[in-house]
Formats: sequence, C-alpha cells, structure tokens
Amino acid sequence: MSDTQTLDSAQAVDQAHRVIGDIARETDEPLDIDIDPDRTRETSTTGFARMRTDWRPGDATEIQGIVQQAQGIIHREFPDAYLVMNELWHLVREPVTEPGTGEIATDVFGWPQWVKLPSGAYREDYTRLSAREKDDFLLRITTGLLEWEQKASTTWLEAMMAKGRWEEAMATGFISPTGRVTVEERTQRGRAYAAEDRYHAIFRAAVSRSAEQLIRSMERLGQRLKDSLTA
Repeated sequence: MSDTQTLDSAQAVDQAHRVIGDIARETDEPLDIDIDPDRTRETSTTGFARMRTDWRPGDATEIQGIVQQAQGIIHREFPDAYLVMNELWHLVREPVTEPGTGEIATDVFGWPQWVKLPSGAYREDYTRLSAREKDDFLLRITTGLLEWEQKASTTWLEAMMAKGRWEEAMATGFISPTGRVTVEERTQRGRAYAAEDRYHAIFRAAVSRSAEQLIRSMERLGQRLKDSLTA
C-alpha cells in the first residue's frame, strides 16, 4: 500500500501497527539523509555536503541540561557505586584544587575533580593500592552488583513503559482522523500527537543505557582488581 493511498478507519488500525513498528526501529538506526544531486557538486565528499557540526543557537544549552538530568538520575540511583569509584580514585589520583584556597574542586554532582595529563587521561597510579585495599574494593563491588543490576533492570522497565506510552499516543494520533486520509497524513498527525511522549521515551532509553554502561564499568573494574590480586 503506497503512502498516498487513503484508508478508512478499519484499515487505519492495522496500518498504524506497521507504521509505528517502522518508526520505533528508526530510533536505534543511523539517520540516512538523501542529498540533492546539485549539492554534491559543491564538495568531493558527498556525505559531508553542507554538514552542520554544531547545535542550532540555544539547542546546545537545552541538550546539555537534558544530559545532566539523565546523569543526575543515574547518580541518585547508584550513589554507592559512585562512592566506591571516588574512594578508589582518591587513592590513585590527584584532586584538582582551587587556586588560593586549596579546596578540592567538585563537579556538578559534588564529586571531586581529578588532575588530567595533557593527553586528557587522568594522572593515576594503581600501584598505590595495597592488596588489602584491592580486596576490600573488590568485595564491595561484588556485593553491590546484585542491587545495581536490579536497579538497572528497573530503568530498563521504565524505558519500555515509556516506549509503550509513545506507541499508544502515536497510534491514537494515527487513527483519530476520520474519513479517507492518506497514510502519510495519518503518520504526520501521529508524529505530532506523540512528539512529547517520543522525547520522553528517548530520554528514558538514554537513562537505561547509562545504567547498563555503569554496571559494565563496575564489572570491568572488579575484574581488574581481581586480576591484580591473582597476578
């Protein structure tokens, strides 16, 4: 069925499921932009024709605020994981201090900032850790993972629920027009009706992904400590 073909209300319900499924899969796929042939003459690298590399005015601040909100949720849900990491870093890294006062500089979440090398890597020395300290950190990570994995599962559930709400809103907007309306028109109305729910679903998916990555990082840290103890 082409996008220009009209649908009655009965057909719209079935078509809505297919359209929503296609749009949902787009979320995790790279954006494919069709460049006009005339624009390819302006550069030998057609994929970068007039490519915008910066956020639009005002967007950068808004996006950064959203990113910090997502990070804030992770910090609130996994405070003990960040505590373990910062206690370990306190032993192997050097904190950034404020000129004049000597106070330790902190990030937006209140954790210490650490000195970096010109390369951007942190200045750290893991030989400062004693075997007893390594064993203590490994035990705390191992026992903490049980609770952290459960919390990560909760963030995944919230992401799935948010996606479900978005799909419901999209379906409502898609089906709501009466009469013979084209698939393209229904799709655009569905997108507009569910725009807020889609952004919320994206946000919750990002939080879930961050929680998943935090768990993996703690697992790798625990494995590194374990390997150093048995070396």
